[in-house]
Amino acid sequence: MLVVEDDPDLGDTIVTFLKEEGLEAKLARDGDQAMRMVDQLSPSAMILDLMMPRRDGFSVLRELRADGRIANLPVIVVTAIFGLSERLYATELGAADYVTKPFELDELLERVRNVLASRHEEPAATESR
Repeated sequence: MLVVEDDPDLGDTIVTFLKEEGLEAKLARDGDQAMRMVDQLSPSAMILDLMMPRRDGFSVLRELRADGRIANLPVIVVTAIFGLSERLYATELGAADYVTKPFELDELLERVRNVLASRHEEPAATESR
């Protein structure tokens, strides 16, 4: 699991919580670092903040989608942006889920588990055909 969050306290809190729940988790502090870590780590999923300096979450989603990596990487967008147009745009760019801040860590964990479970179900469904 790759957590991309520029707020150091929130990023550390999410990573620590996920690790306590038995998931491997690493933290990227911005979009540039996230893109390097996607290539290095090949994470199972990503939690992505939209509003970050240098390269925002939309930019990360666009790059992942452009080179095909988004198809294999479920992305949960986490943001303080409440607008429907932003939510639709994130979904159009390939986000698997959208969580608005503030949120409960248990809710985020449930969504992480859902995208990981659906990721593991897809190959099995393909094999049975």
